Amino acid sequence: MRLNIKGLTLVELMIAMVISLVVFGLIYQAYQAQQRARTREQLVVDMQQNARSALAFMRRELRMAGYDPKESGNFGFKSAGIDKVRFTLDLNADGLENNDNEDITYWLSDGDLKRSNKNAERPLAYDIVAVAFAYAFDNDAVDKPGHGDLDTYPGSPDGIVIWAYASDSDIGKKLDRHLDTNKDGVIDASDIPGDHNLSSVGGVADIDQDKIRAVRVWLLARTRSPIPGYVDNETYVVGGQLVTPNNSYKHCLLEGMVLCRNMGASD
Repeated sequence: MRLNIKGLTLVELMIAMVISLVVFGLIYQAYQAQQRARTREQLVVDMQQNARSALAFMRRELRMAGYDPKESGNFGFKSAGIDKVRFTLDLNADGLENNDNEDITYWLSDGDLKRSNKNAERPLAYDIVAVAFAYAFDNDAVDKPGHGDLDTYPGSPDGIVIWAYASDSDIGKKLDRHLDTNKDGVIDASDIPGDHNLSSVGGVADIDQDKIRAVRVWLLARTRSPIPGYVDNETYVVGGQLVTPNNSYKHCLLEGMVLCRNMGASD
């Protein structure tokens, strides 16, 4: 009896191996692409959560600036710089700044947003590229029209609020610079960067820090690691500072405003 047994030729075997290699290669490429996309998404999510939680924390504490249930007059803003803010509040209602969390400072140092109290400092957020603060004020006397409202540029038909800061962040220095140089209500790249004297705004003099009624915060964060094949050439306006990263990190810019009701701000 003759057996009719057929096998694969060498050519057929090689073709099958090539096809298998191509299929496995495509599967591996798809897997790698999916992993890269997942890594990018996770980096972006971590960056956003890092920045949002820091901004929310700062807004919550800044809202309490000047809290003074004893009406001692000892609490409020101590430093109102463009890149550093210091304020006090009376948490234990004793009229004294003797509690660790009654004297708070925020500033940027070596890529970390720092928070300090009377006895310690710690990072509040990592991978922060830039931070900025600006302050709105009420300089109207109690018996004058406009008292209780944020001051606006004189003659501004739309009531554009003046956002200012102290060029010297030492304790007690007055607000003496402003940001919205074209007075259009938006602080963006069309405003001229640099120092602009508040006294150049008609009828407005340098402002004592106890007149501050609102704080505006900008926070520019970046991903923990660079993104392969990505370049961020966008220009970000961080409190009048123009930042163009020109690198492979993804960035996000957050902005928030706080009304300081303990300082006399009203809705």
